[in-house]
Amino acid sequence: MRSKRVLVISIIIFIIVAAVALFLVLNKGHVGSYALVHTEPVSTETATILPQLKLEFDKEYLSSKNKKETATMRVIAGDEIVTDGVEFSSSDEKIVKINDDNELVPVSDGKATITATYDGMDAKETIRVITPIKSMTFTSTNSTVRVGKDLQMKLKVTPSDACIDTLQYSSSDEEIALVDNSGIVTGVAPGKVTITVYDTYTETEKKVNLTIKK
Repeated sequence: MRSKRVLVISIIIFIIVAAVALFLVLNKGHVGSYALVHTEPVSTETATILPQLKLEFDKEYLSSKNKKETATMRVIAGDEIVTDGVEFSSSDEKIVKINDDNELVPVSDGKATITATYDGMDAKETIRVITPIKSMTFTSTNSTVRVGKDLQMKLKVTPSDACIDTLQYSSSDEEIALVDNSGIVTGVAPGKVTITVYDTYTETEKKVNLTIKK
């Protein structure tokens, strides 16, 4: 009898709790004018997305040997190019100056950070002034590489203080030989391959032919 009584009481309590819960749901958490559950209205307004400012140059490098060379700047706010109301500054005018036409003018070798300020926003970008390469020649005497072995390509550039960060190496067939940007060639399979070094500043290149052997 006792177990039946407990079961009946449990069922009654469950029915009461369920009825109260249903009542609160139907009345949105209110009993009369009193709110048992406080809910915040969901805002349908979207957050304002502020535009971002970007600074771009038409050149990655400037030559310290050519003071007439300039780089133009472009400022983009959001999706729009802006020209009026933009202020520019150089972190080091001994390396890069900004002329009256808002162009970058090289002074001496080094790096400088250019800052563009517009409508309370800032954008920064770095530009390098270099001594460009006048000529380059491969001086490696070894024209063969064994499969699985490395060969460091020896490149002579003039002047001796020229910037070599502008150089890019490539292989005519990477299934025969690979080359990294330091000029290290790795033999992959027997065959003949051409290694090219390209100067991105002067847009000149040099080639050398290699034979990969077992």
